[in-house]
Amino acid sequence: MADITVVDTVMGAGKTSFIIEYMNRAHFDGMFNSSKRRFIYVTPLLDEVERVKKACPSLRFKDPKPIHGRKYYGLQKLIDEGENIATTHELFRMITQETREALLSANYTLVIDEVLTCCDFFDGLTKFDQGDLFSTGKVFVEQTTKRLRWNHEEHGSYKGKFSPIKHLCDNGNLAVYAEGNRSKRVLIWQFPIEFLECFKEVFVLTYLFQGSPMRSYLEAEGVSFDLKAVSGSHATGYQLIPWLDHNEGEIKSRIRKLVSIYEGRGNDIGTPKGREQPLSSSWFKRADAASLRKLKGNTVTFFKNHAKTRSADNSWTTFKDHRQKLKGESYSGKRCWIPLNTKATNDFAHKRSMAYLANRFSLPILRNFFADQGVEMNDDIYAISEMVQVIWRTAIRNNEPVMLYIPSERMRTLFQLWLRTESTAELLEEIALEPQKLAA
Repeated sequence: MADITVVDTVMGAGKTSFIIEYMNRAHFDGMFNSSKRRFIYVTPLLDEVERVKKACPSLRFKDPKPIHGRKYYGLQKLIDEGENIATTHELFRMITQETREALLSANYTLVIDEVLTCCDFFDGLTKFDQGDLFSTGKVFVEQTTKRLRWNHEEHGSYKGKFSPIKHLCDNGNLAVYAEGNRSKRVLIWQFPIEFLECFKEVFVLTYLFQGSPMRSYLEAEGVSFDLKAVSGSHATGYQLIPWLDHNEGEIKSRIRKLVSIYEGRGNDIGTPKGREQPLSSSWFKRADAASLRKLKGNTVTFFKNHAKTRSADNSWTTFKDHRQKLKGESYSGKRCWIPLNTKATNDFAHKRSMAYLANRFSLPILRNFFADQGVEMNDDIYAISEMVQVIWRTAIRNNEPVMLYIPSERMRTLFQLWLRTESTAELLEEIALEPQKLAA
């Protein structure tokens, strides 16, 4: 298995600057010996692909171009030619077993900017089609790995509507999870762990890795990783330090001075009643029209009477399926909207106010899938990591003040806790306390 280094450091501390220095230095060193280093840099957005290409001119990073209308073939071609490659998460997730063979002999280092979606609920089959595949013997479950495999012995020459499923089975992308009994059998899309074994080394640049599904995925697969942090500056250079030595006090002290969090009656809608979790995905699915009108009205009031920012400076986010129901005056413009999973972009750095209308939890099916393998997910750390990534997209990153509306009591409490802790280790200790202490 490749050496996996997780560089877990707060936003703005220099993760990308470190890896750019590292790649440029490795390339320079390789000019004087026979061990040429090659890199594949994977990032969520095309804009970051261009940034890396400009920051490392000597490495001549290539972005895969379509061949026969498909960018994947362009990626395969660049690997075969031994080029340095900068591409997106979406395209990298398409690599196949054929690509794996090419990577094994190419001495590549993989850099993953922001955690990769390694596991997800697979909804590409109806229950009827899933049942048809099993009942006709086209697929079976590999007992040691729980992967869904195609029955090549009896259906090797099959071509038809299930051909894409056949490809995913052969690539090792589908796993089967049965919740309690076979009637609740569900499919999980996963990134085959053996694909990470193709690389000389792997770097993951992220923050709050403990809350990510990728961390749970690596642990469930029995893969170890070295947790590090970044220290330094443009003037002195950047280097890796032990993760426990990283202190976020200076950055968070600056953020605390820039952030104003709305406190008032507009938050009442986010107060839990019994076991209910207001503003969660399941809450939105059950919410009546009156509750949605109230949340929309509260948001309008926040921007007009409290933030008092121009419409162009307003931003908001929620679950995309409920976006249209919550759009309101002064924040309905297309450029006011920030998708809930936004990372690695500077496009919203002018936003001076934000309404964060969500209460985040990991997918229950993934929690159960990992728990079945003895791995727990930390939903509070997951929620914080997702939230702070979106909030960091605003003018905070430019040292400008921002006003926030976070009506979910849980999310607001978690954000305030994150602000007052000096490290992720301290944050984890605080979250382990009783809920009533958490809110203190």
